[in-house]
Amino acid sequence: MRTRSTALIFALTAFGAGCKDAPGEDTAAVLVDCSTRPLTLPSARGEVGGAWDAVNGRLVLFGGDQGVPVDCASQTEFVAETWAFHPDCDNFAPIVAEGPSARGRGAVAGDATHLYAHGGRFRDGKSGAYTLHDDLWALDYATDTWTLLAESGPGKRTNHVMVAARSQLFLYGGNSSTNGASFTPLSDLWSFDLTTKTWTLLQEDAGPGERLFHSAAISPNERTLYVYGGGDERAFTGPFFGDLWALDLDSMTWTELSDGRESDAPAARIWAGLHGLDGQVLLWAGHDDGRLGNTNELWTFDLGAGAWTSVTMGDTLNSGANGFCDFPADFVTPDLTAPERRNAMVSALDGEGKLWTFGGKTDCGIINDVWSLELGSLAWTSRSKATAGEICQRAYAECETLCY
Repeated sequence: MRTRSTALIFALTAFGAGCKDAPGEDTAAVLVDCSTRPLTLPSARGEVGGAWDAVNGRLVLFGGDQGVPVDCASQTEFVAETWAFHPDCDNFAPIVAEGPSARGRGAVAGDATHLYAHGGRFRDGKSGAYTLHDDLWALDYATDTWTLLAESGPGKRTNHVMVAARSQLFLYGGNSSTNGASFTPLSDLWSFDLTTKTWTLLQEDAGPGERLFHSAAISPNERTLYVYGGGDERAFTGPFFGDLWALDLDSMTWTELSDGRESDAPAARIWAGLHGLDGQVLLWAGHDDGRLGNTNELWTFDLGAGAWTSVTMGDTLNSGANGFCDFPADFVTPDLTAPERRNAMVSALDGEGKLWTFGGKTDCGIINDVWSLELGSLAWTSRSKATAGEICQRAYAECETLCY
């Protein structure tokens, strides 16, 4: 039985204790005229990247695929848009700046001053080979301008991960296949020096091995890189990976923290959100290789105890699917206090005790909502409503199918 431990509640409360509210929430300190803000929204999209901009107190988003799936099959329509979500008025505003070309499945990371985007894929149309990228870009939060940092480096790829730490970017794994029906997983680990603007191959075959669709995070003290889950050349069907690894950035040695086969571990999954906390690793959503598929679960891994804990279960499987891409109305019992189940979304910590999420892929296509999670109280708040991608049960009491 999955339970939420007292120790976990204390740890998350301690993380959020004493933190200031998001910008604008303290109305006594700052008065904002939200009527002057734009009412535009980004389209629903998956395979999108993003990070928290502490300079301006906003969530920044880049790229993605807004093609609406048909019978669960991708209908690619990539975008080159950059957006910002402002929590003081819960509104979106486009960032109009020349930057990376349209793409999805790239690696996106952020530090205190910039958003970084590397690689990804593009296709003009619904079929054929993809064009893969190897360029690295930086968005300056202070000026809202993109700069090309390097035209080439680790090699063209998609579905890789990248984190920012120690004035460097660390990039690992991915897929080098241009064929949308097959994968060629990679296992190399690279760093990019943000001062000298140079790439360095650190490990040709990193400890966790070849993988794509995995997740990565950095510890708050920037001493440890975490990598979780993903898949290999079988990533269309699974089995997926459920292992959790740690890379000591001082010694450059890998340690497997969990093989994912423990009885209390989360189901193996791809495209989840992963975040480093003090003494813990936080796992949010993703697509598992079981009967549920997309999830809205929240888990933590205790680095001291070496164990997983289920924080919130999210939607629970009810009747199961009728067949491929055929879900009955009662497929799940939904947790309406949590965001829709999803993968390939933006997931970011704001450094002030909140987890933010935008967009991604759902059972009902793609979505464009924004939610925030208060880590102290474990309460989700809907910040911007979805215009697509939610299951019928989130709006109606009686549904004949899972989706509208």
